[in-house]
Amino acid sequence: MIGSDKDMFSKLKRLFGNKKFLIAFIIILIVLISITLVATVFSKDNIRNAVWINGKLMNNVDLDELSYNGVENIFLNSNAVDLYGEKKVSNWINNANNKGIKVHIWVKCFYNGKWINPIDNNTKDHNYDYFNKKIAEINKYANIEGVSGIHLDYVRYPGNAYKYQSASKPTPSQAITKFVEMVSNNLNSNNKHLTLSIAVMPEKEDKYYYGQDISALSAYVDVIVPMIYMGNYEKGANWLNETTHYFKEKSGFANVCIGIQSYESDNNVTPLPKKELRTICQGALDSGADGVALFTYGLINWFNLNSLI
Repeated sequence: MIGSDKDMFSKLKRLFGNKKFLIAFIIILIVLISITLVATVFSKDNIRNAVWINGKLMNNVDLDELSYNGVENIFLNSNAVDLYGEKKVSNWINNANNKGIKVHIWVKCFYNGKWINPIDNNTKDHNYDYFNKKIAEINKYANIEGVSGIHLDYVRYPGNAYKYQSASKPTPSQAITKFVEMVSNNLNSNNKHLTLSIAVMPEKEDKYYYGQDISALSAYVDVIVPMIYMGNYEKGANWLNETTHYFKEKSGFANVCIGIQSYESDNNVTPLPKKELRTICQGALDSGADGVALFTYGLINWFNLNSLI
């Protein structure tokens, strides 16, 4: 056996010493890696359109209206489970499914009345205790019959991530990415074939202020949802188009579904006119988005989403 190992080693040494063989081997390796990357990208789920719904409104939702207007996905706030219980939520989800609408549970991660630091203040390491607690909660939602996805929100700092930067690891963005990686791995290990999406801030400085490294996060989620709320930012169509294009470029491994504010602003909750809302949505798609999500149910002048191209 030892002689055979030596012979094999000698053969490999001769092969890799051959320039033509080495070049061919490198080309084959590059092709295989490229195929793997392409397969990863094309295996990602997409969200063509969606609407955010506060869980407390669940029983007031007109699912027929949503279906009629082409809604394919709902981000249902997890507070619906707290208010009505898993059984009633599951029944409601099945009703939505029967009308061709998928339901994703919308989970607030690092904010729920107060902000939670993804880096443990004592150990200066990832906040594993909190990570595991939140992942256990997500598992509960993932196990509700009929659920199609998990939508992560507030996976960030409140705008002060730069204050936690240091020479030591983890950095804020590494902590945020680690949490999302753990959520993704946990869902996959439990054979939960669910769409994983994440809402992110619509700013190019996401990593600096919020700890959201879009390129890194794209490896672990199916869909990135930049919340491009034009009213809140007091910006127009050019900002929408430029920001959509920016996130599409950054989200190499994930699809991009643009979050659209359906009302004037948080200071004026008058719903946008139907024609204006449709124009904004079409603008996002024209700029390269894979889909659009409307925020929020109850403040939408509906048009048929199937009319978008």
